[in-house]
Formats: sequence, C-alpha cells, structure tokens
Amino acid sequence: MKVIRLSDNTATPTTPYSATNPAPPSAIILDENAPIPQIARPNQLLVRVHAAVVVRDELIWPETYRQERAILGYDFAGTVVSVYSPVENSEQNSASEFKPGDEVYGMVDTAKGSTWAEYVLAETREVAIKPKRLGWGEAAVVPMSALTAWQALFEVSGVPPPNFQEAASHKESSGTKKTEGKKALITGAAGNVGSWLVQLASLAQLHVTAATSSNTRNESFLQSLGADNAVEYASIDTVPTYNLVVDTVGGTTLGNCWSLVKDGGTLVSVDSGSFDFVNRHRRQQVAKGKDNVKAIFFIVAPSGEQLKQIAVGLELNLLQTFVSQYFPLEDAAKAYEIGNGKSTGRGKIVLTV
Repeated sequence: MKVIRLSDNTATPTTPYSATNPAPPSAIILDENAPIPQIARPNQLLVRVHAAVVVRDELIWPETYRQERAILGYDFAGTVVSVYSPVENSEQNSASEFKPGDEVYGMVDTAKGSTWAEYVLAETREVAIKPKRLGWGEAAVVPMSALTAWQALFEVSGVPPPNFQEAASHKESSGTKKTEGKKALITGAAGNVGSWLVQLASLAQLHVTAATSSNTRNESFLQSLGADNAVEYASIDTVPTYNLVVDTVGGTTLGNCWSLVKDGGTLVSVDSGSFDFVNRHRRQQVAKGKDNVKAIFFIVAPSGEQLKQIAVGLELNLLQTFVSQYFPLEDAAKAYEIGNGKSTGRGKIVLTV
C-alpha cells in the first residue's frame, strides 16, 4: 500500500531525526510498497482511508519519532474493510460494534499515528460513525481539534456538555438568550482548536469572549461561531473577569492569562510548547497571587464515545467544520510545508487518499 513516512537522515546518518533534531519537510517521502496492517486482536479495525489531515508542527512532536521511518498522521475518515473475527470457544469471543462498509472517522493514539496511508489499523475506542452530512475531508478534520476542545471544556474544566437536541430546538424557535453565568475567554479563537472551543463553549451556555490578533479579519467569523464578543489581545481588560480561560497560543499570551482568570477559576493550556507552564509560571512569579486557580496542561486523547456526541451536533448543523485546501497523498511534503507557513485560510489541509 501507499504510505507517507519519514526518511532516514541521509545527510548525517549518525544523527537520527528527533524532536530536538527535527526532520525537514523534504524528509517526508512516499513509500508505495508498505505492507497492509493486519488485525491481530479484538477491538481492532482495518480502515480504508479516504482522507487524512496535515497537523501543524507534527515534525517537532516527540511522538513523531516513536520509531524509525514512522508513518505520519493521526486524523482520518474512511471505510471499515474488516473487523476482528472471534475464535469459536475463545475467551476473546466478542463481536465488534462496527462492520465492513461502515463509514467512520477518528483519531488514532499519538503513540501510534500512521493515518497518512491507504489503510490504517485503528482501535474501536478511537473511531465513531462519520456524520452523514459531511464529506470525507470535512469529517477528517474534526477529531483532533474537536476532541481537544471537548476535553478541555467538559473533562478538564468540568463544564457540563451541551444537549445538542435541546440546542437545535432552541435554534429553530429563534434561539434563547444565554443566562448570565460562567464567563470564558478563548485565546487563538479563530484557529483550528479555538474555533471548536468557541462553538462548544457557546452551545454549553458559557458567555464566550473570543481573543484574536485581528478583529478586522476575525470578528464576524467568531460571532458566527457563537462568540458573545471578540477582542484583540491588546484590548483585553486586565481585571480578573473570567471563570475559565482556555489558551491555545502559549508564550506571552498564556502568561497574561493569569491576570484574567478569577480566584477559584480554571486556566487550561493546550499549546504543545506550554507543557510545563504551571510549575514554570509559579516559579517565575508569573502566577503570583493565583494559588487558588486550577491550572492545567493536557494532551488530547482519542475517544470514539466523544466523537459520537460531537457527530450529533454536526448532524444537527450546530457545529461547523473547515477545510482550507486538499492535496493528494503523494503531495504530502508540499502540503505539510504549506500548512506550516503563513495562514492558508480557515481550517486544516486534507490529504485525499
């Protein structure tokens, strides 16, 4: 089968690529003779991939170098080809909830990857039935970004998740005004994860302030996602106003978030470069006087169950998904380079397989 993997470091063979010595985009190569993975245990699915997704900065992630010549990619949408066949009289005799022909979408574990390929071996816990109203690319861009937002809000922060059916009925009856309750600030709100945070937080009845670098470019877009107001970073009032702040940017923006969260509130960062921000900021006195703020960094985990819930919102047209460009699998290196350059429009880049 065709796959996209990393090549060896031929320029300096004694120095393998790693997170501290990341591979350049030119190391992303097409391998047309990779073996098709085989199901070996219960709860595995073999999926024919139709669309996979370019993830910004994947070449600097430690997970990318889990093995030599790793196959890249985490998000996908495709068709189930085969499922585990239970052995008669075996203790593992359990039928799969999926069947060949099912159209699914999902995110494989970051320790595994391997979705930039014609076939991927996924766990049943990592996938859900694809929303019917979405095309392959529209579905493939959902999992990692939507799950990051879902987990930041409803698991890490403890916000009750929205009732999509109820929200849809309110929408049909010309909408309902949000009650004055918890206030949330989302940084990087117009980005891939930020746009999901805004949508889900709004549907969960939070009063959402969406922070952006440019209101001229993004205000109308953010309001269309459900933001109650959009503000540029320089205009954010430094008074501790928010019960919840979710940061997707890191750096100085994250440092400034401490002054914006209320005592007893929650500050969450999903920026991959901010994995140690809690201890570092407390040590550097950036978080001075914020001992009662619950501050957390976390890494998204696959969840088919959460994708099922997100699919309900997508089917009811309560949630929007965005694709910026499509490239064939063979052009993965070019797609990655473009995706890591200046903004290519709203949404993620999709590889068609």
